Amino acid sequence: MNIDFVPAKASDAAAISALRRRIWDTTYRGIYPDTVIDEFDYGWHQQRDLKKISDPSFTVYLIKYSNEDIGYFIFQHAASGVWLHSLYVLQEYQHKGIGKQAFSILKEYCTARGIDRFVCNCSPHNENAVRFYRCMGGVVTKTDTGHENRQEDGILFQFNVQA
Repeated sequence: MNIDFVPAKASDAAAISALRRRIWDTTYRGIYPDTVIDEFDYGWHQQRDLKKISDPSFTVYLIKYSNEDIGYFIFQHAASGVWLHSLYVLQEYQHKGIGKQAFSILKEYCTARGIDRFVCNCSPHNENAVRFYRCMGGVVTKTDTGHENRQEDGILFQFNVQA
């Protein structure tokens, strides 16, 4: 499978927002309130994505297969460390090694800068993501669950970067 991680440009913000909406429908239906998905604000998300694409502390990739947008990958290098913010792939392209490719990119980024770990927050109700992050060596460092709105629940994973 020929997958490309293409650095996002400002013109890609709309595509990333559209992917988010599609992916949330299959990933977070039943976790997020239906109104969050059904009343998805494309304009608001597009502006938010545009800010990330424009901010040098963020690295944003559009994931493509045969020139089709199939996902996106966003991480940030800030004073607090490196944070994986988003790794989303359309359901029909999952379990094909794309997440492992993203992790390789992120680990190479960290290694080149002498960074020995990165973190990400994940919904504990997204069982596929939790399994993936554990498989990738993630160690749970914090759990915040039990909120009335399950969208607010989270697990913080830490990943060590092997030299």
